[in-house]
Amino acid sequence: MGAGMSVAEMQKSYIKIFSALMIFTFLTVVAAKFLHFPESWGGVSTILHVSIGLIIAIAKAWMVVYIFMHIKFDNPYIRVFIYIPLFLFSVLVFALTVLGGPTL
Repeated sequence: MGAGMSVAEMQKSYIKIFSALMIFTFLTVVAAKFLHFPESWGGVSTILHVSIGLIIAIAKAWMVVYIFMHIKFDNPYIRVFIYIPLFLFSVLVFALTVLGGPTL
C-alpha cells in the first residue's frame, strides 16, 4: 500500500480529500451562479470569473492526482516525471496566451 500507512489512515485520507472535493465543487457552483461583478468592469469581470474557476479546478485536479492516483504514497522521484512536464506545459500555455503567440 502506502509508505508505512495503515488501511485506516489511507481511508481517512480518502475521506478528507473527498470532502474537500465536495466543498470545492460547491464553491464552483456558488461562484458560477451567485458571484456577479459589475458590468462597468467590462472584460475584467470575465477574466475574474474564469480565473476563479481555474483556480478551483486546479486545486481539485491536484487533490485527485496527489491522493487518488497515489502520487503521495509513491517514490518521490516519480513526482519529477509529473512536475517537470506540468511546468513545461504551464510555460507553453503562458507563452501562447499571455505573450501573444501565433494567431490563426
